[in-house]
Amino acid sequence: MIKVLVVEDSPVIREFLVHILGSDPGIQVVGSALDGEEALEAVRRSRPDVITMDIHMPRMDGLEATRRIMETQPTPIVIVSGSTDPREVTTTFNAIEAGAIAVLPRPHGIGHPDHEATAKELVQTVKLMSEVKVVRRWSRVRRDAPAPRPTEFGLASEPARVRVVAIGA
Repeated sequence: MIKVLVVEDSPVIREFLVHILGSDPGIQVVGSALDGEEALEAVRRSRPDVITMDIHMPRMDGLEATRRIMETQPTPIVIVSGSTDPREVTTTFNAIEAGAIAVLPRPHGIGHPDHEATAKELVQTVKLMSEVKVVRRWSRVRRDAPAPRPTEFGLASEPARVRVVAIGA
């Protein structure tokens, strides 16, 4: 049985996601949270196998909650977003950088012709992500903090010549 925590600030959407996930006999929704702060407590309390996380929430958004969960209680996180704006690609990359392992659009409503397909995609993704082993992430240095100068670490003050550039994905 896969234990899932649903994090969503909209009560209607939260219940919708709980209904979709709870309809599968292999999934048990062990809790829900209204925002990132509640999610941190719920993760400690219920120890889910997978978390579905909204991005835009009050108090603490889904990106910050994802970062903190991955630093303290590493758990596979699936971002379920209601945004259909293609310009939100940056948000998707930020979610992955924060530690999420999948990003999905929110399933369509029950009357929509694509409801079954999108609901099935959510259930399948949650099941697959429950098998992913995640590791603890170390907290990152704040981006607004000044970077240390190379000479503070005893490094040369002149830049080195770059001979190789590698990009991996």
